Amino acid sequence: MICNLQDCFLIFLLIPYCVAQNYVTVETPLGSLRGQAEWAVTGQVMYTFKGVPYAEPPVGTQRFQPPVAKQPWNGVRDALSAGSMCVQQNNGVFSGQEDCLFLNVYTPELPSGSTTLRPVMVFIHGGGFINGQGMGFGPDYFLEAGVVYVSINYRLSVLGFLSTEDLVVPGNMGLKDQVQALRWVQQNIAAFGGDPNSVTIFGQSAGGASVHYLVLSPLAKGLFHRAIAESGAALNPWAFARNTRDRAYRLAQSLGYYGSNNTSEIVQFLLNVDAYQLISNTYAALPTEDVMGIFQMVFVPSVEPQHDGALLTGEPAVLLSQGAYNDVPYMTGGTSAECLFYVAPSGGLSTAEQIAQLDQNFERMIGPDLRLSTAEQRTQGAREVRSFYYGDATITLQQNSTTVACTSALLFGEGIDVVVQRMAQHSTQPIYYYYFSYVGPLTSYPNLEGAGHGNEANYMFYFGGGENLQPGSEGAITRSRLIQMWTNFARYGNPTPNVDSVITQYWTPYTTGGKAYLHFDVNLSIESSLKNDEFSFWHNLLP
Repeated sequence: MICNLQDCFLIFLLIPYCVAQNYVTVETPLGSLRGQAEWAVTGQVMYTFKGVPYAEPPVGTQRFQPPVAKQPWNGVRDALSAGSMCVQQNNGVFSGQEDCLFLNVYTPELPSGSTTLRPVMVFIHGGGFINGQGMGFGPDYFLEAGVVYVSINYRLSVLGFLSTEDLVVPGNMGLKDQVQALRWVQQNIAAFGGDPNSVTIFGQSAGGASVHYLVLSPLAKGLFHRAIAESGAALNPWAFARNTRDRAYRLAQSLGYYGSNNTSEIVQFLLNVDAYQLISNTYAALPTEDVMGIFQMVFVPSVEPQHDGALLTGEPAVLLSQGAYNDVPYMTGGTSAECLFYVAPSGGLSTAEQIAQLDQNFERMIGPDLRLSTAEQRTQGAREVRSFYYGDATITLQQNSTTVACTSALLFGEGIDVVVQRMAQHSTQPIYYYYFSYVGPLTSYPNLEGAGHGNEANYMFYFGGGENLQPGSEGAITRSRLIQMWTNFARYGNPTPNVDSVITQYWTPYTTGGKAYLHFDVNLSIESSLKNDEFSFWHNLLP
């Protein structure tokens, strides 16, 4: 075809529009789904199916109950836009609906008769178990590497993690939502070109802790084959709750319940409270000891009584020590300064007044997050933490780097490190441990020292245009390394099957003898015994 310059230019402009309107239909065991072809930021076409229900709506009497598998439908169901996020509050603004159990599928190619099925990567979002959604994490770079990508919603806060410590509401509904989503993947992903026998779960922050819980849970056995937990573990103090029956009672009382501490009556009362009101009153459920805690999480995963369908029936630390978990290849790690958000502008420890509070109330702010049995032990433990990091000094803004180190170890690093150590004692599959310290163009806090919480994810996902990197730059190479390593792990169970000009270092698995980890900075290097002196202090302090 011959066209003049103006006509060719118009045709070029119309191509993205045509692709965007190129609807595609897949046949799944549940029914037909209509998605569409879209341009990825990488320039390739991807096939997207958004807002796909994987469970029936958890509404009415199904509130606080385990998810129920989605029933088949007739006709063609549109999967062209995201389903509702789960109920949450962000900066005082409520959003989402209880009918929120949706997932999204992105694939670089739809299957045909001769198509080889591709590895599947299922992403679990973070947000402290109180906010977040599966949409918003653009998988464009992952699709360029040839995997099928799935992201999911799961119930949050009290709607996802209320527990009465008995069979009335055993708890962990949000994690059980994740299990149901993985069951959906097993039953349906082949229709999108994904291999149900090659599923990798990965997540960041609370998503990383979720991944670790799925590794610990017999309920998830066989639903995935590899796992990546970024900056999150079940042993992080914000990711595990005790005394959950008391929290349910406190919540009900704050909402006007005047009955006894009878779990059936409490739950019946809560079933009739508006979802936004439940979320609004969450912090009224905090135990008195925890009110001044530095990282207040109220409704999060907890131990359930033994019953069919239980997700977690033992404390994570005990399960790890016993080797009672799903033995799969495991990758985990964190960033060099996870808690930079505390000292960043508007952070919780960014002013002289806030730091003075920490100085004067250190035991009350740090103690609640220590994995110790009694209040007295937690108070004494907090004193030891203060002595280790600050000595006898008054805590001021001039010690921000020390404050970041202390809180980062408390809330993230210690728990991740002990998970690696204990899994290495029992696992037959490789464990890959990383430490991400690269500070580049996508760092969250460019004027502060260190790589903050989530910095590695800034390079992995497409967030809408602000992260364009010059080809060949340090930032672009960092992105390529992360994507190649993560997708190599999903494909082979090994992040570095080969080295080349981008991946310049073989990643040695962690063992009890070698304690190897990959130091991820401008350059890659294998080092040993991450933060040995600092983490040894924590491991001696905490069980």
